[in-house]
Amino acid sequence: MTYRKSLGKLFFFLSALLIVSFSYGFGGKNSGLVKNANRSGSENLSSEKKLLKVYSPSEGEKPAEEVYKNIKVFKGLPASRLIPTMHFIEASLGADCGDCHVHDKVKGWEFDSDAKSGKKKARKMIEMMNDINEHHFMGHQEVTCFTCHHGELNPQTVPALLTLPLKREERNDEDIKVANRLNTADEIIAKYLKAIGGKEAYQKITSLKFEGNTLNEEGKEMPVTIYQKAPNKLLAVTQNHWGEFSRGYNGEIGWFKAGPRENKVEGDDLNLLKDASEFYRSINIDKDYTNLKLNDVVVIDGDTAYEVKGTLSDYLIDKLFFDVNTGLLIRKIEYDKTPLGNLQVQTDYKDYKNVDGVLIPFTVHTAGYETNQTTNFTNITANAEIADNLFDMPAK
Repeated sequence: MTYRKSLGKLFFFLSALLIVSFSYGFGGKNSGLVKNANRSGSENLSSEKKLLKVYSPSEGEKPAEEVYKNIKVFKGLPASRLIPTMHFIEASLGADCGDCHVHDKVKGWEFDSDAKSGKKKARKMIEMMNDINEHHFMGHQEVTCFTCHHGELNPQTVPALLTLPLKREERNDEDIKVANRLNTADEIIAKYLKAIGGKEAYQKITSLKFEGNTLNEEGKEMPVTIYQKAPNKLLAVTQNHWGEFSRGYNGEIGWFKAGPRENKVEGDDLNLLKDASEFYRSINIDKDYTNLKLNDVVVIDGDTAYEVKGTLSDYLIDKLFFDVNTGLLIRKIEYDKTPLGNLQVQTDYKDYKNVDGVLIPFTVHTAGYETNQTTNFTNITANAEIADNLFDMPAK
């Protein structure tokens, strides 16, 4: 694996780690980009379907063609939505940047170049997909890249022999019976807050230090340490054979360090850091989400759970799954809507333990097209003495 590829994977890895900190369960008001996508990212979100033409820049934001060169099929798209859209193509086709874009050994990436046939073909396919949705589905996003490709550059034209009967066997349309069933999202959130220890216990904690190891999709284990301090300071550190990698936010400046290289973090990545650094956001769910509602009751790994759906922004929707019996959050699925389809990342929370009167998951599994990893914390210290300057960007 090249250093460049390793650096990219570690960047996504640290982004995922930031989500498993004490404010583990929920997104935030700054959220603008989900970096990872599960390969099943074409799931429809019924009431959230939108006409493709509603994707227009918000006040103060430039369209993609004013920020990037040689934009053709995505003219008018908010500039901040272009990279998530590229991630959707990557996840849907099992592709990478080099399948469409030119990389020069001296100049680096030449994203504006049309030299590769793959880029020209992609434009035609996008136009075809938009035409199908516009003329056959009243403009709703029903057909996406993933509809045909399913993670392959070349779509399969012959169904697998056992696919259809297996799918039929997996269906279960019967209602799941729940004793003393809760009927609103507010009731479910209230039970969750009580289950983790309550707001008062939560607010008595002002800092946390997480120590553990992460096992990635390649079976390699990496040590990880996360520091968090109220109200909004955060640092995640890990190490592999390339050296130490860290990502931090000191309440004003976000930064990323990979070995000898270090840079400020800006744009959507900075928003991700800001969200992750909000120490008390897990007890302020109603401030981050709008339209919270009980969507369904489902079974996850044998456990019955309430499925609660909430909106973070025009582009971001979360599904939160709370165990019916314990009230604890056991899964979160984040959906990031793009003009081509929905990206998603799934996080599972297990092995809750008491830390100074508050229950925190010691095992967190995150699955997406860029990463598939399990983090096991061996020790979580509440109200640890952490100096403020630990979160500052290292001096060069």
